[in-house]
Amino acid sequence: MVAMTEFEFLFVVDGVSVDDEPATSILTGDFDGVLSSNRGRTRYAVSGRGADSVDAAARLVSRLTKALPTLRVCHVDPDLVGIPDIAQRTGHSRQNILQWANGERNSSRPFPAPEGTAGRSFIWRWADVNEWLTPLGLGDGAARPTRAETTLIDAMLLEHGTSHGGRARTRVPVALNT
Repeated sequence: MVAMTEFEFLFVVDGVSVDDEPATSILTGDFDGVLSSNRGRTRYAVSGRGADSVDAAARLVSRLTKALPTLRVCHVDPDLVGIPDIAQRTGHSRQNILQWANGERNSSRPFPAPEGTAGRSFIWRWADVNEWLTPLGLGDGAARPTRAETTLIDAMLLEHGTSHGGRARTRVPVALNT
């Protein structure tokens, strides 16, 4: 039997509102998730079990869309964090986090590569940082999809039309480098 792992997901969703009590009751009660909205973007934090994160996401999205047919899971939010966010989540100073990122402390393992920049500041995927923090005893204990797995999950959502309300979509051939 394949071991099932619980993964945490942060999905960008559409078709539901934080003001829709029946929908939020299902999402919070039946799925033990948190629905939030900020600046027109609705996100849903929820966990699901599977053999890997892609399997867990597929199972979870299937259950979610059966329970709430109006729900459209658009894509996985990368949950990007900067130095201040990492400091807040770990309880360490910004200076300490900056030393990790610059390789001045704990240099035996390189800090994750940044996802990009916001202004002049680097930003990282929380999943990558959390994985790096785990051996230091500072991770939050949650399993999350990697960057590559997130890409597969997003592709699955597009292929199955979930991100577009379940409507059939024209397939576009995609070449993956392996």
